[in-house]
Amino acid sequence: MNPETHLKTKVLIVGKGVSGLILCYLLEKKGIECILLNKEVNTSATILAETIPPSTLSLLKNIDLLNLFEECASKTYGYQSIWNNIFHSEDFFKHNPFKYGLKLNKRKIISELEKKVKSRIINYNQLKNITSTTTSVSLNKTTYSIHSELIIDATGRNRAVLNFFKIPIVSYDNNIAFICYLPKTKESLKYGFFTETFENGWGTISDLNETTRIMTLYSSKNNNFHKKLKSFSNWHEILFNTQILKKHLLTGDFKVTGRLANSSIPQKIVGDNWLSIGDAAMAFDPISSHGISNAIFCASKASESIDNLITKNNATSFNKYQETINAVFNEYYNVKEKLYA
Repeated sequence: MNPETHLKTKVLIVGKGVSGLILCYLLEKKGIECILLNKEVNTSATILAETIPPSTLSLLKNIDLLNLFEECASKTYGYQSIWNNIFHSEDFFKHNPFKYGLKLNKRKIISELEKKVKSRIINYNQLKNITSTTTSVSLNKTTYSIHSELIIDATGRNRAVLNFFKIPIVSYDNNIAFICYLPKTKESLKYGFFTETFENGWGTISDLNETTRIMTLYSSKNNNFHKKLKSFSNWHEILFNTQILKKHLLTGDFKVTGRLANSSIPQKIVGDNWLSIGDAAMAFDPISSHGISNAIFCASKASESIDNLITKNNATSFNKYQETINAVFNEYYNVKEKLYA
């Protein structure tokens, strides 16, 4: 039997996405001991073209990460869309103090954030057990038993920690996304991003790099139409009546990848000794384009709540965090329903 390695920390963060890494970085700055667990996976994650608006830049500046994000992104100055044949154009020049947003290289951001907290990261293969104060994980031939005062779920929509605690998840829709990488056509995108509705769904086209664009079509699992989106050979017919999206399609056979894109939130976002952040705390339909902004916001608010609990013994800090997350989700959902209407 392999020996067990015992570790002890104040905060154990499970999940090495943007929210988990930023939380680890912020806690380290506050002098709060933490360990971040990263699940080793063989498959590479889908590369998405993700953008953050000017309002998020102010938050990044407040947590001293604006320079890092700007070094891993290009500036963007707005977005355009067509909803029910009505054209909309929104530029960022009216925003203050930042008059631009950022189109992110997410892999580069994660890589740079990793460098800042490298000494805190432990890779693991499988979570064996999680309780409110103890976590055991296996790493190759070594078994770790990690004792922590607090456990943070930063595992995104997987919600690995919440699953151990059997926390029910409330899903508000059954939206699903179908993603395809396409070579750039001669058609230009003013802001590198465009959204357009079509019958039974909506789609986006976005610049990914100098040679590639990513097209994503969204629909609902509530009807059988979404099955047609699985095959690229159907996309020309589906987008025939669109004004912009159809211009970026090419002939040929391109791989389409499906993934969940629903709005969901746990019945409980916090517990006595645990807390969830990022998509684990509230997952947005991509219609809002706020996934990364959500990760940054949750990590920032969670770091404040953890600091208040550990250093100031403020027993209400987690409840206030949950109230904040619930309020943000409700505001998002109201806007989402108006867009779909």
